[in-house]
Amino acid sequence: MSDRANGGVRSNGNRTALRWVARLPLYAGALMLLVILGLTVVDVFGRYILDAPVNGKTELTRLMMGTMIALALPVVSARDQHITVDLFDGLFGPHQARLRDAAINAVCGVSTLILAWWVMFRAERLMKWGYVSDFLHLPLYPVAYFIALMVAVTGCVLLVKAVLGPVAKPHARGGDPMPPRV
Repeated sequence: MSDRANGGVRSNGNRTALRWVARLPLYAGALMLLVILGLTVVDVFGRYILDAPVNGKTELTRLMMGTMIALALPVVSARDQHITVDLFDGLFGPHQARLRDAAINAVCGVSTLILAWWVMFRAERLMKWGYVSDFLHLPLYPVAYFIALMVAVTGCVLLVKAVLGPVAKPHARGGDPMPPRV
């Protein structure tokens, strides 16, 4: 049965699922930011009121910040929400702008996949040599592997955008190419 025949239910369901999947990293990042905020509040209260700071707070914050940034990177890339400078945008018509954006996405996608490979290489070395954080002795390789995974996802997102960009409907630079938010 076609999507039109059943009132577009399947299409709507797919869009809703896509939105949920696209938002999941943002929700996880927001939760991580909330944990960092709570940890900082507890640390400040403990440090100045109880004279007992949270041990390892700096290490935990660093690991969570790296993870939080890695979570947001694919979503920001998919939505074209990077900081951009549009000095030369007026020189391109809509078709040329799509081709330019596709070329930029292709170069950035390949570069990002190379970066993901390098981070994966570093994560393997961290695991092989048993690197841990200085104070809490937490292993560093899981975070490095996660960052490598998210950078690789970002590279794939950029390459998909490079392929689909020239055939997609034009949108304003910095706009949201994803379906409207609910």
